[in-house]
Amino acid sequence: MSEQAIPRARARILARPEHSISRSLISEPALRVLYRLQRSGFTAYLVGGAVRDLLLGRTPKDFDVGTNARPQQIRRLFHNCRLIGRRFRLAHVRFADEIVEVATFRRSPEAPELHEDLPEDVLAPVFEAEEYGTPEEDAWRRDFTINALFYNIADFTVIDYVGGIEDLQGGVVRSIGPPTVRFAEDPVRMMRAVEYAARLGFEIEPETLAALRAMPAELRRAAPARIAYELVESLHGPHVLEVLRGWEEHGLLPEILPEIAATLAGQRGALLWDLLAHAAVAARQGAPLSDEALVGALLLPSFLDAAWENGGIRRHDLEATVREVVDPPATRLSLSNHRAHILRSALFLLSRLLTPPPSAKIVVRSLRQEGFPVARQLAGLLSLATGQHGQALALWDEAASRVEQGLPPVVVSPQPAPSAGQRRRRRRRRREGT
Repeated sequence: MSEQAIPRARARILARPEHSISRSLISEPALRVLYRLQRSGFTAYLVGGAVRDLLLGRTPKDFDVGTNARPQQIRRLFHNCRLIGRRFRLAHVRFADEIVEVATFRRSPEAPELHEDLPEDVLAPVFEAEEYGTPEEDAWRRDFTINALFYNIADFTVIDYVGGIEDLQGGVVRSIGPPTVRFAEDPVRMMRAVEYAARLGFEIEPETLAALRAMPAELRRAAPARIAYELVESLHGPHVLEVLRGWEEHGLLPEILPEIAATLAGQRGALLWDLLAHAAVAARQGAPLSDEALVGALLLPSFLDAAWENGGIRRHDLEATVREVVDPPATRLSLSNHRAHILRSALFLLSRLLTPPPSAKIVVRSLRQEGFPVARQLAGLLSLATGQHGQALALWDEAASRVEQGLPPVVVSPQPAPSAGQRRRRRRRRREGT
């Protein structure tokens, strides 16, 4: 079924008394952008996930704006605007603590989201000037009905062209148009469908679910960097367990990261679930782990399997073991060389943090390593999951605190000094001429 053949009903419009969105719930920067566009004669809508979350009584993580203004017109309106993207120009209006993304309404299928530091997706459609469209066309090219709702700042109405309000009320994740077509356009949407269902507590509509279960192999066509981005975004949230279980249940996980699917099927699977459970608790408490630590948590059980020996991590060939664990998934996800280096460094340093610091010199040398903060997060996560290594970590924390204060680290259990009989004899210097 082509996009033009999709039956379209008349838009449903909720007046201000009929919905729960208040301007007090929208960030000040987003309101400034909306009002400046509207007062300059342009249409300005709050769009996407922000509208969905506000209607559900949730706090949006960001606020995106849709408008009929062209990118160059947006840039002329905002001195703090930067245009990004090579195929479809997006405007980033930068404020002190927030970036408001502004996009011109368009009619073609939704382009996969790419950040500036990510390579272009080979599946992304090519955009030309004639691809700009109306708000209705913009709604129909989006991924799921619950993400295609608009809030009009001019009259405070919510506009629904695709049945998203009904699906929000029914707790349903539904593809806009034939799901097989939408997933073929952008396979990462399958990951998102599971994520939305897990995060919102929704059900995936049967036709959308059937397509998702039939098309996991399509993920091989998506840009690895985009899969990595979606993976890390899911790991950051408090619903990481539900998301990963959904990916596993629907056959997506072996296509995303086969190493993790193998871990969950093996003896270390329970440990991985425990690690992720504690990562989710940290996210709920407002102290989420870094991106590298979250990816490292996925690899930690495999690392322990490969390096654990006689109740501890073996030291010989440790660097080679770290590379064997990190490099394949890092290559598959197209992680930058810097991020892969941080992961390798963190796993290598982790072997030190699980035992008390042997010397002040080792403490100072370890703290200077780029991977130390990630190693400390991983060690803390492992300690919470296993109930072990707490005393060693406390000694490391105390030593690190002293170094940060400019004091020499104190090692509680230093290496015993050699006895008098064990001391080396000093070599006598030869006199010149002898």
